Amino acid sequence: MFMHKVLKNSFVRATGLICALALAGCAGIKPGESPSSQFTVPLTVKQTYDRAMAQTQYCLVTNDNFPVKADITADGQQAQIEVLMTFTSEVMARVDMQALSANSTRVDVQMWGENVWNQSAVDAMQAAIQFGVPSCTNYFPGPETSNQTIIKRRR
Repeated sequence: MFMHKVLKNSFVRATGLICALALAGCAGIKPGESPSSQFTVPLTVKQTYDRAMAQTQYCLVTNDNFPVKADITADGQQAQIEVLMTFTSEVMARVDMQALSANSTRVDVQMWGENVWNQSAVDAMQAAIQFGVPSCTNYFPGPETSNQTIIKRRR
């Protein structure tokens, strides 16, 4: 009986250690390192918030039901949406919105940078806010880069 308790306690401790080590890799957003985008939209903060929330629910929360922390100030000048890791509450995605004028909002989008929380998710969030269509992939064309222009000229 004593040996059974010792083995059980060792198993519980080992399992806890493994979980702690696995979750340690889930460090969340790292400022300056994580994929991000900053842009301005001709929308109110409330309109921007609604579009960002629709995108968050559609692509970031998913069936895993990640917790969402969302807030819009009483004066409607600022808003923030965060998607959190279930067990650690680390921030996996963040959208900050700040009114520049009555119908102009600066948006900062940041993602964790691992798995689906990558630059593609940042681009999809930006497109969803700009065009009002939630999608887990950005299907909207962006501005041409000089490299794209050169390739088109060669054809």
